[in-house]
Amino acid sequence: MVLKALARALALAALLAVPAGVCTAAPAPPAPWVPAAPLSPAAPARAPEAAVTQRCLPPVVVKGKSGQSAKAGVCVALDNAFMTVTAPAECGRGACDTSGTWRMKRSGRDVASGEFGRRAGYPGPGTYEIITTLRVRSVPAGVDLRAERTARITLSWPRPKTTHRIDVSPRTVRAGRTTTVTYTVSRLGPDGDSNSRLGLIGTEGTGVRLTSSDPQCSNPLSGAYPSTARHPYVLNCDLVNLQPGRPNVVKVRVRMGKVCSPVVSKMGYWLPKGQEAYTGNMLVGPTVGCVKG
Repeated sequence: MVLKALARALALAALLAVPAGVCTAAPAPPAPWVPAAPLSPAAPARAPEAAVTQRCLPPVVVKGKSGQSAKAGVCVALDNAFMTVTAPAECGRGACDTSGTWRMKRSGRDVASGEFGRRAGYPGPGTYEIITTLRVRSVPAGVDLRAERTARITLSWPRPKTTHRIDVSPRTVRAGRTTTVTYTVSRLGPDGDSNSRLGLIGTEGTGVRLTSSDPQCSNPLSGAYPSTARHPYVLNCDLVNLQPGRPNVVKVRVRMGKVCSPVVSKMGYWLPKGQEAYTGNMLVGPTVGCVKG
């Protein structure tokens, strides 16, 4: 009897412990697991279009005087501030070799010329008349012809900006005299680095001699070791402190013989692009002329 009374008392206490107005219920079962919707694959990034660096005219049939024929085209490829003109040809089933020269004209004036496969200065965008004089040969096909082709080609590449400049004074010297000529080399912007080589070249065999007291300059050796002979008509100056806003001035003594010789100037420099190779460039500078007496 005592145990039954105690059980009833405990049950009554449990009921009184629940606040009024509160309902108790069994806990809700967990929500069923639903797998996440798969992500749709992202569209692949579109690869950037490669810069166009070559323009070709379609090949046409060219004929030689002997009646032989071949198909020859014309291609112009851009390389920094230079271009290269080639003339790919087809000789039936045999391979073709082409050689020859070309000229570019704009508004009736020659603006560029050269040999196939050799670099020349790029004159800038525009429509040009190009005249090619070519020789096409193929041993397997028995072809050996010479022909000339005139065509029009439009080039749209922008002209590369000028990175360096060479100024010279005076622009003319006299035969039989020694003249001090001043070359001023300027780097016009951040492209490139502080190193470059200025080359001055007279005509061999005319007696012209180029010298300088500048330690950056020297006449190049002309023979194998142990020869110490040097080319007197050539002077190279290795410039190592060329900075924008700080031109490099080189004074050169030009001793002209009795025979006149022009003195041309060229400069080679590097345009670094990380660890890429073949990023150098060449600038054609002014020519110092010569007059007699």
